[in-house]
Amino acid sequence: MGTRVEEKVFRCSFCGAEFSIPKTFVYATCPYCGTTTRVDNPDAKVDHFIFAINYDKNSSYRRVKDFALMQVGIAEDFNDNVDFDSAYQYLVPLYIYEVDIKAVCRGEVEKIEENEVEISIHGGEEAAHVVVIALENPPIDIPKDYSFPAKNRIYFKPSILREGVYLNPSLDPETVFEKIKRPYIEKTLSEAETACGKKYRFVDNSRFVGLAHYPFWIITCNYRGRKYRAIVDAADGTVLYLEYPISFKQRLKGLVGGIGSILTASIIGTAISYTLSSNIIYSAVGGALTALPGLAIAINKFSRSKGVYRYKPSEEAVFAPIR
Repeated sequence: MGTRVEEKVFRCSFCGAEFSIPKTFVYATCPYCGTTTRVDNPDAKVDHFIFAINYDKNSSYRRVKDFALMQVGIAEDFNDNVDFDSAYQYLVPLYIYEVDIKAVCRGEVEKIEENEVEISIHGGEEAAHVVVIALENPPIDIPKDYSFPAKNRIYFKPSILREGVYLNPSLDPETVFEKIKRPYIEKTLSEAETACGKKYRFVDNSRFVGLAHYPFWIITCNYRGRKYRAIVDAADGTVLYLEYPISFKQRLKGLVGGIGSILTASIIGTAISYTLSSNIIYSAVGGALTALPGLAIAINKFSRSKGVYRYKPSEEAVFAPIR
């Protein structure tokens, strides 16, 4: 049995409707009017965005199919025997921040025609647009350093609540912000101390832009009675995860090649053992033991009929469209 989530009744600050939310929620989105409210401060204004859904379930399925056909070793008849099974949209919450940090050196005062002018020297500066996932352990396997776009977002609409699996943020935005800013602050202060020692003025104009939801599709396909799963970025079409059937010929080829390598290693191991012991029986046993781990790996690979692709952020320039 799962752990029971404690809930409380929350009243929408805009339309007055009441609805239940888990006590752990930081924000509450009204299911009636779509207004998003900070739970501990209902009067505070919250900017809530949604990233544009440029790929519907059909175009996402086509992306999955086309991308699967690019995979090495995929079943030869995949294109003719694969069918669309289902699609579920997940709306993952994000926090959007703007980092704007400066450290200005305190300059000497120079007297020019009775007027005093302070000369300021630029010590250090850091600026960035940061987007982070706003909940722990999202149900979708998103790479740690996945690059979410900074733009292409619109204001949240109530109808979106009915279009997918809406996930609420659970992390405190201020705590997340402090953690995000820390390396930028440290770098700025280090640059300032190099430029002007301890005489500098620290300025932090960073701000929390708002909450946003980002769309992903979970696509399931059928191939010869087996299901294969994929995750697609609904905003730009990037395939984050893909399962695909591996060709029997490709698996057999790998097994034969693996056995060939194992036999070679076994012969070399036997020769080395014989040189050291001059006993052909012990040498043969030693060579066989050397080959066993490789044989187990080769058989294991042959038994796998499903290949898996996982998107790596370092490959973004190759696989993902320009954001």
